[in-house]
Amino acid sequence: MTPKKQDQVLETFRQGFDDIPAIVGTGLPQLRRARYLLIHVDDAQAARRWLAGLLASDVVHSLARVRAKGAPKKAKRSGPIQKPSRDVTQTATVAFSHRGLQALGLKEDTNFPFPTAFRAGGASPLRKQLLGDAQQPAWQWGDVDAEGELFEAHIFVAHYWSEQEGVAPLALLDPARLPAGLRALSVASCPSYIAAPESASPAVYEPFGFRDGIGQPVLDGMGLSSAEVAARKASGQLFEDRMIQPGEFVLGQINEYGERAYCPNVEGWPREASPESGFGRNGTYLAVRQIEQHVAVFSKFTAGHEVPMLADMMVGRRKPDPSTPQEAGYSVLDSARPPSEIDAFRYLALDANGFECPRGAHARRANPRDALALGVKAGIASSKLHRLLRRGRVYGEGCSQGGNALACAGHPEGRAGDTPCGRGLMFVALNTDFERQFEFVQRSWIAGSRFGDLGDEQDPLLGTDPGRAFSVQGCPVGERITGLPRFTTVLGGGYFFAPSLTALNWLAKDEKTAPLA
Repeated sequence: MTPKKQDQVLETFRQGFDDIPAIVGTGLPQLRRARYLLIHVDDAQAARRWLAGLLASDVVHSLARVRAKGAPKKAKRSGPIQKPSRDVTQTATVAFSHRGLQALGLKEDTNFPFPTAFRAGGASPLRKQLLGDAQQPAWQWGDVDAEGELFEAHIFVAHYWSEQEGVAPLALLDPARLPAGLRALSVASCPSYIAAPESASPAVYEPFGFRDGIGQPVLDGMGLSSAEVAARKASGQLFEDRMIQPGEFVLGQINEYGERAYCPNVEGWPREASPESGFGRNGTYLAVRQIEQHVAVFSKFTAGHEVPMLADMMVGRRKPDPSTPQEAGYSVLDSARPPSEIDAFRYLALDANGFECPRGAHARRANPRDALALGVKAGIASSKLHRLLRRGRVYGEGCSQGGNALACAGHPEGRAGDTPCGRGLMFVALNTDFERQFEFVQRSWIAGSRFGDLGDEQDPLLGTDPGRAFSVQGCPVGERITGLPRFTTVLGGGYFFAPSLTALNWLAKDEKTAPLA
């Protein structure tokens, strides 16, 4: 793609900022309070009225509200730089399962149907088998209740709000105050795992005690955050490895293949429909999974093992401690890496054999960077076809120190010990192609037994096979660790579609065929 064509493509993306959901641009970690609602719709009209009230409450924001538009690299600005608002104290992302859209009375346009994976549902028996979830008997909810045993979630809401005095969570999103015709499960987040806004570094942690959120993609054409500006300065040219075409995460925009991400449509949509427009344009798909983490099991197995630093080896990065609180580079063995290498490295170039970070470590499987090709450039280009934009958070249940299980207030001790406040991760990943992105990562990288030329192994943290092993490469010889217990259990999950703000406002109308304002 020529530079001129690329600028034209990105300008089309920027023109949609007022329509694209805010979650595409940021997870808003400064809003540390959060909960997730899984809503079942029994009454379509009640759901539409609730949605209309939510949209009128000024908590459902666009990308323009939270991120600046990046100007073309070689083009002169035609006006003042648009800066995002800094006064966002509360936000909500609303997404629908396929059955949720049906529950609202929508019917697919047969000329432009939804993709097969979304139509089937992430909790469908076939999808669970494909993703290795058939061995997960503990599911409590899903986007499809094929066997009549799960809570069927039609609407997924991610609700974040500030800890500032005077900011109260919106009553419309109180699970106990939903209108008749809507039923909900509520999953609260624990803010202890996100550094306070006044902290020097906006670090995020997960229940096993490691830094999370490393290696996030950055959408080309979107203005950089202050953290991304600092990362680009420290990373130099390697920052380009994180730059991804917007169509990998926003429907109707150009993806890494140089094509516009396919847009589904529904009957009654009052605007032109095509594979590049229609109801789906400027929306995004969410792969959601509630993953329980067995912290005590993980700590016991790794702390007492004869292989030193086994926990770090399995995760694929050093666990922070008071002496190196921000350590998160590629090398597990070397704790003296410069800050520029926290997220600026290539496995093939620096550690092809896995001596510094085992080839089957979780971090390496979740984002192989350049490691799965014969050359660095080919490896980076290949991995960009399967990237996920992660927006999940740690969830807590029955937080004894927060005082409110539905809205944990946060506490410094929340991450400590074998029974921390956080019970696991509410994994939320944005993509535009479930099969090429989320399902590929899950099947080929996380659960792939031959990943990185290994044999009969899975991700040491997320793997489900009872006989799985984990190899630690070494010179002259390494070691193969067998008998790994289950460190995680999936409690629920599904596939959801977060529409554009235009589509959301249309959905909120009393009649699904109502014209747009």
